[in-house]
Amino acid sequence: MRFFSRERAAAIFSKECKHILRDPFTLIIALLLPLAIVLILGNSIEFNIRSIKMAYYDADRTESSRMLIDTFGSSDYFKPYPIDNPDVGFDEILAERARAVLVVPPDFEREVLAGRTGNVQVMVDGADNSSIIAITNYMSTINTNAAVKILKMNTSASPLSFKSRYLFNPELNSRWFSVPGLSAVIIALVAIMLTTLTICREWEKGSMEMLLSTPATTLEIIVGKVLPYAILSFIGFILVFIVARTVFGVPFVGSYLTLTLATLLFILGYLAMGLFISVSTHKQEVAIQFALIVGLLPTVVLSGFVFPVEYMGGIYQAVSDVFPARFYIEITRDQFLKGSPITALWRQFAAIGAIAVVLLVACLTRFKRTLE
Repeated sequence: MRFFSRERAAAIFSKECKHILRDPFTLIIALLLPLAIVLILGNSIEFNIRSIKMAYYDADRTESSRMLIDTFGSSDYFKPYPIDNPDVGFDEILAERARAVLVVPPDFEREVLAGRTGNVQVMVDGADNSSIIAITNYMSTINTNAAVKILKMNTSASPLSFKSRYLFNPELNSRWFSVPGLSAVIIALVAIMLTTLTICREWEKGSMEMLLSTPATTLEIIVGKVLPYAILSFIGFILVFIVARTVFGVPFVGSYLTLTLATLLFILGYLAMGLFISVSTHKQEVAIQFALIVGLLPTVVLSGFVFPVEYMGGIYQAVSDVFPARFYIEITRDQFLKGSPITALWRQFAAIGAIAVVLLVACLTRFKRTLE
C-alpha cells in the first residue's frame, strides 16, 4: 500500500468540504467572524491618545499665560477648560472629568521674561498608567513650543534645531500598526477553533473510528481533514488584507509573495496545533479550553500584537518564542509598512517553519498512537 494516495486524500478533502458547506456555523466563523473582528478591533484600538481633558487655572492672566494655554488648546491632544480655583483641580481628576490640571502662578510672565524659570504646576491622573507617559511627552513638546512663542524666538537662530521625521508611519497612525497584526489573531482563531471543534466532533460522533478503519493512512487523513480549513484560514487572511487596504487605508509596500509564504507557514503551524489538541483530547469542551489557553491567549498577549515583546521580562520573551504568532506579526507589519526583502526576514521565516514542523511531527506521532 502506498504511503500517500492523492485519490484517498482528495476523497477525504471532498467529504470535509461538503460538510463545511452544509454547516452554516462553520462558514460564519470562517468568513463573517474575521470581518467582524477586523472592523471592531481596527476601529477601537487606538494607541495615540487625543482630546485629553485638561483643567487649568490661570492666576497670572497675562499675554504669556494665555499663549501657554492656547498652545495646549491648539493641539489635537488637549482640550483645556478653566476652573475657578486651583484646589478644584484635584476634584476634577477625582471625578474623572479631567486627566490633567495646569496651574499657572501669578508671577509666570515676569519670571519668564526675566530669563528665569517659569514654574507651572501640572497634576496628571496616575491611576491610568497606560496613558501617563504619553501625556507627559505631549506636555514636554507643547511646553517647548509655548516657550518659543512667548519669548518670540526664531527656532532657526537656535544653536541646535531638531526636526523629527517618522519613517514608515509618518502620521503615527495606530491603525497602520494594529490592523496588520490582526491577521495573526484571526488566523489563530479560525485555524485552531475550527480544526479543534470539527475533529473532536468526529471523535464524539464515532465517524473518526470509521475513517480510521479504512485503508487511508495517517498522512492522508490529516491532509484531507486539514486542507479545507487551511483554505478557509487563507480566505480569512485575504478578507483582513482587503479591509486593511480599503477601509483603514493601510499602505502595503512589501512583496505579496513574501507575505503569502509567511501566511501559509503560519496557517500550517496553527492548523497542526489545533489538530494536536483535538487528537489529544477527543472532547469539544476540553479542546476549546486548551485552544484558548494554548493558542489564542498567547497569540494576543505574548505575540507583540498589543504589548511590545522587547519590553517583556526574559521569561515571557522566551515563552513568546515558542509561538509563531510573534514572528508572523513582525513579518506582516514589516511587509505592510517597510517592505524588507525576504532575505532580511529569514530568522522569522526559520522560526515559523521550525515550529510548524515540530507541531506536524507531534501530530503524526500522536495520531499513530491513536491508530494503535
